[in-house]
Amino acid sequence: MRASRVWLACLLLVPTLACEAGGQPPADTPARDRAAGSAAAAGGDESLRAEALSLLDERERALVEGDREAFLATVDPDELGFSATQARWFDNLARLPVGDVSFELGDEEALADDFDDGELRLPVDFTMRLRGFDSRPVTDKMVWTFVHRDGDVLLVGDRDEEVDLVNGWIPAPWDLAHIEVRRSGGILAVFDEDTSQHATYVMSDLADATAVVRRHFPEWSGRYVAYGTSDTTGIAEMSGMTVDQTAGVAFPVLARPDGPVAAYRFAVNPTVVGDVLARGLVFRHELAHVALGPTDDRSPVWLVEGAAEYVARSTMPVDERRRIAAYQLGGASARTLEPTRSFYRDPTLSYNLAAVVCDYVATTRGVAALWDLVRSFRTARVFSAAQTEGVVRRELGLSTRELSAQALAWARSA
Repeated sequence: MRASRVWLACLLLVPTLACEAGGQPPADTPARDRAAGSAAAAGGDESLRAEALSLLDERERALVEGDREAFLATVDPDELGFSATQARWFDNLARLPVGDVSFELGDEEALADDFDDGELRLPVDFTMRLRGFDSRPVTDKMVWTFVHRDGDVLLVGDRDEEVDLVNGWIPAPWDLAHIEVRRSGGILAVFDEDTSQHATYVMSDLADATAVVRRHFPEWSGRYVAYGTSDTTGIAEMSGMTVDQTAGVAFPVLARPDGPVAAYRFAVNPTVVGDVLARGLVFRHELAHVALGPTDDRSPVWLVEGAAEYVARSTMPVDERRRIAAYQLGGASARTLEPTRSFYRDPTLSYNLAAVVCDYVATTRGVAALWDLVRSFRTARVFSAAQTEGVVRRELGLSTRELSAQALAWARSA
């Protein structure tokens, strides 16, 4: 599945194919000094605030140096659940190629009720980069809660649901469970305790899928991060369909909530991780989205998904693809192809029809015709379905209804 810069669209599980800003202090200024010009909340405990800001520097240093004991010493041990998740989070990051790590004081004006019942809440910008995979560091906006405990200032929380909702935060696998990380060449895959048993086979299938997709997009680096974990929180948030209908979702990772894009990654449904028959198809589809990146952000949804599905199915002989399409589409009739997210209301029909249309264009007119159509939408000024149809007609000489009629006839004549 592939979405725009907000969300990338989803691949359906079908039975037949399984399926800087000026005036700011330097970034390396310690947190205590960075905050010298910030006005504290009225009535706030300045001692607590100063020590809390110092704690930011301690935690950053501990994380950069890999000092687990020092990192966990900043957490309130009486908060057993939070202590456990912090230990797990530290261990998870240690398994990843993490760089450019920093904790910075965020925008305090955007956070209400800083002080409450002896607690201090501060906005914190956590920044890191997956070296070799992210084009720039990625910043996660957090809210840390501090308390005085036995003469010390300690951390008792690091998230705020409302802030997370506003920023559209989607937890990564390392935020949710113990992870296992596998790396081979340009592939970085993240598993958890439930999916790691399939890791060796998944890595092999990912390598095969990468080779196929690079043949279609030779300019693509072939470097990416894939999530194969059992938690479907991210898929549920990003997919235009239900989790059960969604085999995978490719998505942009923003350097900050308002962009730009630092990387494209993809996650697959845990049912796919263990499905030897479905994995290759799903991996090729999602990797086509990753390889295309922003190239098709402005394409109609049918073209976004159909082009990826064409790549996914391209390993099969063309006559076999035609016969499969004819079987999947049954008695379906020609229709105008859906350019919006309404595409996902009837995903089985939508995916299969988009796939056969894109396959028909690529096979009968040459694959360059398909990618030229995708590229044409990057510069086209399209604000309506009619204008979308106009681009297709200008490029191919047909409406999408006419294209679908010809594609269906082509498939059924195999």
